[in-house]
Amino acid sequence: MTIMEAYEKLGGDYEDTIYRINENMLLRLIGLLLKDVNYANICTALERHDYESAFRGAHTLKGVALNLGLTTLTEKASILTEALRDRQENENIMPAFTEFREAYQNMHTTFSQLFASL
Repeated sequence: MTIMEAYEKLGGDYEDTIYRINENMLLRLIGLLLKDVNYANICTALERHDYESAFRGAHTLKGVALNLGLTTLTEKASILTEALRDRQENENIMPAFTEFREAYQNMHTTFSQLFASL
């Protein structure tokens, strides 16, 4: 799998991203994303009903995904961020988190496969 194929699979904007970030740096940043703790922090925060910490983690991952051109993950993180914006429990959080979790896990699996093939 190539990095471009990984982006296509994830619904990302490879062309715009590679215009701004050279491929070696992009691979380095993706490697850092795979090790990032914000997803785990969101999961833990939601279990504890700590909506402030969950908001911060979702907002951070939204920014990272946006900068890396990961369009689908950005959209799902944005929806989760908005559901958490009031930092209070509401009926939108878990549906938004479920969609975000799916997009995040898809990203993690796809990029892990990419690194395994390099």
